[in-house]
Amino acid sequence: MRLSRRFNQPGQAGQTGQVNAIARERSRLVAAGAKLTDLTDSNPTHCGLGSPAALEAVARAARRSGRYEPDPKGPLEAREALAERFGGGPDDYWLTASTSEAYSWVFAVLADPGEAVATPAPGYPLIEPLAALAGLTTLECRWHYLEPDGWCLDPVALARAAESGARAFVLVNPGNPTGAYVSPATARTVVEACQAAGAALIADEVFGPFHLEAPPTSLAGRDDVVTFAFSGLSKLLCAPQLKLAWIRLSGPARDLAPTRDALDQVADTFLSPALPVALALPELLAMSDAVVSATRARLAANLAAVRQAFGCDPYRLRRCEGGWSAILDLPPDWGRDPAGSPPHGRAAEPAVRLMREHGLAAHPGWFYDIVDRPALVLSLLPEPLQFEQNCARLHAALTQLGDGPLVPYRGTDLLS
Repeated sequence: MRLSRRFNQPGQAGQTGQVNAIARERSRLVAAGAKLTDLTDSNPTHCGLGSPAALEAVARAARRSGRYEPDPKGPLEAREALAERFGGGPDDYWLTASTSEAYSWVFAVLADPGEAVATPAPGYPLIEPLAALAGLTTLECRWHYLEPDGWCLDPVALARAAESGARAFVLVNPGNPTGAYVSPATARTVVEACQAAGAALIADEVFGPFHLEAPPTSLAGRDDVVTFAFSGLSKLLCAPQLKLAWIRLSGPARDLAPTRDALDQVADTFLSPALPVALALPELLAMSDAVVSATRARLAANLAAVRQAFGCDPYRLRRCEGGWSAILDLPPDWGRDPAGSPPHGRAAEPAVRLMREHGLAAHPGWFYDIVDRPALVLSLLPEPLQFEQNCARLHAALTQLGDGPLVPYRGTDLLS
């Protein structure tokens, strides 16, 4: 027997490589009894966030979910609650078990096997495996970091994706882990690329409410291009275990009817979300404001702590407009070979040594395709006192690993 070629793509989850080398080293250390402090943990249920009342609301809804009347979109009362809170009408929403599932549904609607979708880089390594499972390829649209302005989309990469026939352009708003919101000017540029390619816009806005250094923006509800906007309870209520997300469809009237029909067919095939959590959604949405407020306060406190710990040369904390992560730049020559290139084996070494020698688990930036400078990506979710202590430990460990004075970073220099 052979498996599908979907599971044998270079870089696909499960393939051997440098990314898994760090995971294997982590597993080896844990198996040997090492106690590791995880600086990457973005599971809110590990960090004391969320609301215990959410499970009580689901339990109450479960008592009235004995009679099953399936609706491909999800229960009407849930979709009415979404429309009241976020705009549009109930028929503009479809419930899914997760935003990952939302991607798979929309990919099935928009693209045939072998076609491509345009994805952001840097980015969380999720969209590419989902596209591969749908039999699609991906076209990289790179974002560049410029201090102090932040992240900007490469217009050449965007135009190249449009010319290559991308069926959809994905914008994560704000980016993960970049934390960059999509500006109105960038949104217009991407919409023009979508229109030129006859493509749709996918707006992943799960981190949208968690603004820090910039006001939030939204791409939902557009009428100039077919737009699929995603969000869900995993982030909004800090409740990944509840497994409920949604798609909001908008766009030019002429395109909406066939798109609705196609999404209805996919939804009717999967009938995915569990009824109790769907019926509880109106009550859960009412809880979300308090959860978002508490989580934003946690994120802001921890962002201030990492800035205090690493606020001067040779380190740099990148601009963080929103989201749950911070990107900490290391000295530009860290992990580079004498020729100046950053091969993954050398670039991974600080992460491996942090685990082996200091009991600290952190993700190197190249996990997320951050390649302009060596970096670590840190979760901003932990309890603030613990996070502050971990920042002090990390600073001491990096100083020791630097083997003496580190080369200062100078201004806005970018490495090729």
